[in-house]
Amino acid sequence: MILDKYKYLLFDLDDTLLDFGKAQVLAFKKLLKDENIEYNNELFEKYETINKSLWRSFERGEISNKEVTIERFIRFFSLFDRKVDGSEVDNRYRSYLAEGNQLFDGIIEMLEKLSLTHKLYIASNGIAITQHTRLKNNNLNKYFEKIFISEEIGSKKPDKKFFDIIFKEIGVKNKDEVLMIGDTLTSDILGANNAGIDSCLVDIHKISNPEIVPTYKIEKTIDLLKI
Repeated sequence: MILDKYKYLLFDLDDTLLDFGKAQVLAFKKLLKDENIEYNNELFEKYETINKSLWRSFERGEISNKEVTIERFIRFFSLFDRKVDGSEVDNRYRSYLAEGNQLFDGIIEMLEKLSLTHKLYIASNGIAITQHTRLKNNNLNKYFEKIFISEEIGSKKPDKKFFDIIFKEIGVKNKDEVLMIGDTLTSDILGANNAGIDSCLVDIHKISNPEIVPTYKIEKTIDLLKI
């Protein structure tokens, strides 16, 4: 089994272990209800376009994650000629985002098995308080040796420094023993490539880029047990 060659497994959280897409739609619906706006798919797509564009700017180091989370709602509600307190709206949105069970099928069973043979870590670009809450709510903390979140360690994927901090913290001597598992080419896979480690793309978004190539590609995270 190829996976046996690795000692350290770094997991992204959103859309890798937890169904962020599902959580995001539910949170967005609740937020619109607060604002007396009727939800529809077109509105969500407009929000997603704004949100994804800002997160790409964050990955490129152009803005902070705090600016992302505030500015996305200022821009979205400006479509309705509404001025909002982006920070207050984001706090409400993130409280909704952390609610409920968001695990993909089979994740607990996979982590139970892998935790017996590997050292598992979270490596996330998300907002710290939201990610910690979601990990706790889904009873995931017990499977991971440590949780690394960009906001807390002072660097982000895809920067090499993000991974260097992790390697130093967990005592990596041989990079060949590290595997990064995530769903995003521009942060998880590019970050692994920048850090000189192997990567596994959870290909739920069906997006390819000839310049960013993962070591492995799987359809869903639990397929990791098959490589």
